[in-house]
Amino acid sequence: MIQAVFFLVSPEEHPGRHLRILARIAKRVEDESFIPEWLQAQTDQELKEALFHEELMFAIRLEPGRSGENLIGSPIRGLPLPEGTLVAMIRRSGELIIPRGDTELLDGDRLTLIGGVEGIDQLRELYGVSGTN
Repeated sequence: MIQAVFFLVSPEEHPGRHLRILARIAKRVEDESFIPEWLQAQTDQELKEALFHEELMFAIRLEPGRSGENLIGSPIRGLPLPEGTLVAMIRRSGELIIPRGDTELLDGDRLTLIGGVEGIDQLRELYGVSGTN
């Protein structure tokens, strides 16, 4: 049974990018936690997180009593994010929101942040290993 097919394309100005992405995918697939996460994913966002969360992505749900609760009510531009990270998307009440600087974070929002390894590691230290604790 086939669970996924990947089709990678690189722009002419970055001809080796697809090989780096393929190497990241191969590294992640070898991790023993990958298959259960992949098979349990219910949405496209969860699939992306299962595939790339180790190096490039971090997700956190904003709720009172959880790490990150201090972000509720803050606009994106006011977040204390590590250098080289950004909020890529917000899942709010089942809807996908592409954030802007003035987007205010609400209770229940699920943020997906992207960035370099160092910045993502800093987010894990601040908000927990998975971010969705």
